[in-house]
Amino acid sequence: MQLTSARSRWAWIVAGGTSVAVLTATVLLGPAMRQGTATSHWDAPATTVDKQIDATDLYAFTSPERQDTVTIVANYIPFQAPHKPYQFDTSARYEVHIDNTGTGKAAITYRWTFADKGLPVPSFIRKREHQAGPLDSLVEQSYTLTRLRDGKWETLVRDGYVAPTDMGGPAGPGYPSLRRKAVRDLPGGGKVFTGTAADPFYSDNHAVSMLRFGLPFFPVKSGVPMNVSALALQIPKSELALRGDAAANPVIGVWTTASRKSSSLLGSGSGDYKQVSRLGNPNFNEVIIPLKQRDRFNTLRPEGDESGNLVVPSTLDPDQARVVARQAKVDAPPAPRKDLEEIYLTGLSTRGDGPIGRDLNSHLLNRDAPRVVKAEELRLNMSTPVATAPDKYGLLKGDLQGYPNGRRLIDDVVTINLRMLLGEPAGKGAPGLIAEDNPAFLLKPVSGSFPYLALPVTAAG
Repeated sequence: MQLTSARSRWAWIVAGGTSVAVLTATVLLGPAMRQGTATSHWDAPATTVDKQIDATDLYAFTSPERQDTVTIVANYIPFQAPHKPYQFDTSARYEVHIDNTGTGKAAITYRWTFADKGLPVPSFIRKREHQAGPLDSLVEQSYTLTRLRDGKWETLVRDGYVAPTDMGGPAGPGYPSLRRKAVRDLPGGGKVFTGTAADPFYSDNHAVSMLRFGLPFFPVKSGVPMNVSALALQIPKSELALRGDAAANPVIGVWTTASRKSSSLLGSGSGDYKQVSRLGNPNFNEVIIPLKQRDRFNTLRPEGDESGNLVVPSTLDPDQARVVARQAKVDAPPAPRKDLEEIYLTGLSTRGDGPIGRDLNSHLLNRDAPRVVKAEELRLNMSTPVATAPDKYGLLKGDLQGYPNGRRLIDDVVTINLRMLLGEPAGKGAPGLIAEDNPAFLLKPVSGSFPYLALPVTAAG
């Protein structure tokens, strides 16, 4: 499993903005400014100015070396420059949710909260150019991890260690020991990692430009190293499955949210905390949801997707499909897009009314699931065998363990989503639009054991 993290980034930073003028400037500035790619990095206007609560990517897959467990990785705080400190927000709750019933409701929630450990740094030496939100101290952080299950909260970790940025210099050679220190065992046989890591996202820049903008940028054959702040879990399948039976009920839905104790952003929630970020399927918010509604989507919960007036209609008739099809000079399938509804909102099953005709990752495959609703979640069938020869295009190349059946670190989700937007696998689509042998801008090795993420990128790469 020696694939690597890869991407070049700058245009995607601009892509987070809401101004057409800014986007036009990005196009005119040429290749040097068009090097940015990402999936859900800055997917809505409000998160462009508040990186600490921006979820960049979500992954869920059967752990290759511990196949009775599932690994879930939620990455936050995009575009972290090497050798600069970034911190989780101590006034926020970061959560990973598990739906094992198909109702869109979280049956299990894992929650991280953070605290600073150290003395604040005077304002005249604070590092603010990366716009990571209030970064008032260059200090270590600790976290508390709790789990909500069956209506009860349980503390799994107290005073957990957060792996900091690799600042290089004399401390650099000892950094791998900090990574090991940040991996903790959990009650019941699980593991957790919390801290800075190299951003594992990669994709072909042509695919990113087409999917996000419908513009024919050419691939840039160099990358800009970036880091993220990761929340990673490795959990026994029996803990995640409905009624603890992963054989009878193998399908789960996963999403991650951040909620703020106080915020000027739009938000929904209880008490003082308002949900201001949400991520399930990669690219969903910035490609399927209209721009003016993306902040609103970040406040919604999957359980309300079917009855609301945003998620389902946007999926059945996405404007971006027509934009991309015109640029690609192909015909996108006409609305209503029941294939996209099946991919993003229900999972694939022959028991539903979708056109793909494959039993893969729908909650309908769970023996004990109640009525299944339409809800945007990253769905994983935990019973799918680990691929002996994984393909980065997942389902589109016959690799049933790959995206959209969960998401592995090796999956090229941008190209997959682009091709699905144009009609695959339900129809012909445009499989030749992106050259499958294009370089993937691989920068840092992904390890073969938890948490799989590479050590943070340093200034030297």
